Amino acid sequence: MLYLITGKPGSGKTLHMMSMLLKRKDLRDRPLYIDGIPDVDPEKIPHEALPEGCTGENWDEWLPTNAILVIDECQRYWRQRPNGSKVPKAIQEMEIHRHRGVNLFLITQHPRLIDVNIRSFVENHKHFDKTQLGTRRMWEWQRCGNPDSKADIADAKMKNYRLDKDAFGVYKSAEIHTKIKVSRSLWFYIFPIIIIATIAMSYYAWQYNKKLLMLDERPKTEQVQQPQAQQTQPMAAAMNQTASSPTGQYASNEMTKETVKTIKAEDYIPEIEGKPWTAPVYAPMNTNIQTIPYPVACVKNRNKCTCYTDQGTPIRGMEKGLCIDFVENGIYNPYKSVETSRAGTTVTPTANRTVSADDRPSVLVMGGQDKYPAQPTFGDAPSAQ
Repeated sequence: MLYLITGKPGSGKTLHMMSMLLKRKDLRDRPLYIDGIPDVDPEKIPHEALPEGCTGENWDEWLPTNAILVIDECQRYWRQRPNGSKVPKAIQEMEIHRHRGVNLFLITQHPRLIDVNIRSFVENHKHFDKTQLGTRRMWEWQRCGNPDSKADIADAKMKNYRLDKDAFGVYKSAEIHTKIKVSRSLWFYIFPIIIIATIAMSYYAWQYNKKLLMLDERPKTEQVQQPQAQQTQPMAAAMNQTASSPTGQYASNEMTKETVKTIKAEDYIPEIEGKPWTAPVYAPMNTNIQTIPYPVACVKNRNKCTCYTDQGTPIRGMEKGLCIDFVENGIYNPYKSVETSRAGTTVTPTANRTVSADDRPSVLVMGGQDKYPAQPTFGDAPSAQ
């Protein structure tokens, strides 16, 4: 397999090669030859010395089967050729290097520095770069990529790269003598300040908004407490007055307070079929009764007799004999207050009827006048048939 490792001087490409030789199990226990990397520690990375008169340029003549060859600065041997020139034999052998079971690792600064035929044989390409902030990045292709092409960079697998400390001291790096000092970008110093300032401003804004919310809630709490205190006094007085003498047409019932902790499906099933308002979830509302279906007026026709509430609605389920008795003898209302009985209020049913002279009903109006003035009053009229 043919590997290509590229990158500018100081990017860490040679150190990455040493790290792979140290840690990759598939590169161990095989004949290893290194060309162009000086003073490699034989104890940490066991390798063979190049045979006399042999270099990477003529690898096809001496490299044994199943061996590994590492060539640093490989452009020394195989630079770009003019169009139409003869392809060197070593490059021709790269076309079938798999037949010999060898692995070739070629290291150079840029892919365009080497022969175009070699680029066609590359099966794995790694390119190393260092940013102005000092971080290192590695792009990887399963072919020979172009690190200057935006399309190739977008197609590559990129990850941040850190130098392997275990590979330090394994070889003599030329960076000691030719290390280039790269000036750091201004953003290297500004970026941490921006992060700290953003965190501080966010915390200050949160504390400021928290204080505003607390100030807004105080007046609302005081305003709610004052009306409640003002309403409590007249309510207490009204309750005392009601205990001594009733003040309404009907006595008021105190609303039962119930706390529904968890609402369930069965809470919406009515107790009385066909009347959804009788479900348990509405129990607090059903116990706050302000009026009752008490008959205030009764109408007797030829075949039926109907009593009505103070809201003008007919009372269902009342016995016909009781209704006729109310028409003939009147209704005593035990819920009516003394003041209302003296003042005398007129309550009539709201149902409008069109009747003939023969079917004109007898009407009883509690505490008021008859609906049909032309008819005689109940005291003077004959008994209903």
